[in-house]
Amino acid sequence: MNDLLDMEYINSLPQPFLGRQLGGWWWPVHDFEVQTGLMRIDVCGLLQVTDIGEFTAFRDGAGIEHDAEDFYSDAIRTKGAANA
Repeated sequence: MNDLLDMEYINSLPQPFLGRQLGGWWWPVHDFEVQTGLMRIDVCGLLQVTDIGEFTAFRDGAGIEHDAEDFYSDAIRTKGAANA
């Protein structure tokens, strides 16, 4: 099974991440599961499993916002993002 997410690209970005969920809420990201696209977010001190498809963007540790689509293995990255 191929990885759904590009871990090399994700690891190249400064961490920690905040993810913007559909609806506009920002959540701290605990980790990603690259094969399935699942991730754990910190919701009021508890970890909740969710799918990356529920997120529209991620903000890295440097405060730069990235489209959620850029985290997929088959992404065509634009706006200065490194191509894999």
